[in-house]
Amino acid sequence: MKKFEDYKGSGWGHETRREMFFAACKYLGQNPTHIENIYGAGFHSVLQTSTVQLTGEGLNKVKNDPEIQSLQTSIVRDIKSDSDYKKAIVTRSITKNIQLGGQRADAAMWKQALGISKWADEYSPTWQVACNELTWLLRSVPVRYRAQADTSGKITISYRFTDTFDLRPNWQTRSMEYNAICTVLGVIYHDVIGCNDELKIQGSWVVAIND
Repeated sequence: MKKFEDYKGSGWGHETRREMFFAACKYLGQNPTHIENIYGAGFHSVLQTSTVQLTGEGLNKVKNDPEIQSLQTSIVRDIKSDSDYKKAIVTRSITKNIQLGGQRADAAMWKQALGISKWADEYSPTWQVACNELTWLLRSVPVRYRAQADTSGKITISYRFTDTFDLRPNWQTRSMEYNAICTVLGVIYHDVIGCNDELKIQGSWVVAIND
């Protein structure tokens, strides 16, 4: 079992939470570093875990997200267009920022909030994003992939990512609306309740594509 690092962020009662965490894992017979959904992330955030691994249903949602599928299609297309494809080993490796959970409607958020008559049609994509678990679990995440095609045409792609699970505003990379919400919720979640704002969520998987 991975031991806790000395957590220096927000929160209180760290030692008590750690004892509860170890006892719960032993009683339930569960891997202390694996989660499958946002509830697991929240649980580990409360108990001050430093790093968790996304598995099961949660990881499947990431793998099947339209942005990941679009990325995979572009990787395969790029490799197959290489002049060395099926003649020599072809590799690609890069980190790409991906936005999981779907794309919201284009209108400003304040207009969407007030435009009740359009919630069911024009603004429905925004509500779909809001109801998507990945929006709150990961949302914007850097995905690192390494793809390799052998001479038979088989393409193997390895993906991995690491993201911080928090409700802190980021005025450099996130929208004004998101930051406005997090300015309030972040104080409650991290500073009042005492949940970890440095929890790292990691994920990895491999896909094999035969020509």
